Amino acid sequence: MSATDTTGRRARKRQSMLERVASLAGDLFQRDGYESVTMEQIAQVADVARGTLYNHFPTKEAVLASWIHQELARDLQGLALVMSAHTEFADGVPPLLDLSAQWCTAHRELLPPYLKFCFLGIQASMTADGEDGLVALYTQMIRNSQHNGKIRADLGAAHLATLFHHLYLGALMRWLALPDLELRREFALAIDVFLQGSARTPNEKQEESR
Repeated sequence: MSATDTTGRRARKRQSMLERVASLAGDLFQRDGYESVTMEQIAQVADVARGTLYNHFPTKEAVLASWIHQELARDLQGLALVMSAHTEFADGVPPLLDLSAQWCTAHRELLPPYLKFCFLGIQASMTADGEDGLVALYTQMIRNSQHNGKIRADLGAAHLATLFHHLYLGALMRWLALPDLELRREFALAIDVFLQGSARTPNEKQEESR
């Protein structure tokens, strides 16, 4: 066996271990509540040494983020099966965010520590497959819309995708702060502002002139 084969096998084994730890931790978070679960419990359930756990996941938030990204990546794979490579932003993003709204509503209590982790940038050294996958989908759909003249092309698709992702996160934080809001509506407003801008609509101007 070559050195390359050995390195590849080790990398796959490591990734499998990380996914297993995150999956088992996710089960604990859902069963016992995020605040109640300790790193020691996670290490025990995953049957890994505490030192090994902390080497890969320096904080409990890091374990949570890894699990959420795993969940998101799995859901995105399922959605990709029903979406064409030519799907445009206005057609593809609403069902994508409906899926996100369902998951977020079911796991609302896990989102504050996750968002805190993301915004503090602690995950910079980790591979956020789920989140990267979401932005990658935005980018592809925006590029398709640019090709068809539906979205401005003076900014790159990846740039616009990042801007939209910030609107998405803003809608999520607003929903967390104001429990009476409906997340699907907040996401719909984010899509509308992204596509239409914040200028007054023709309908608003007509109503004011009456």
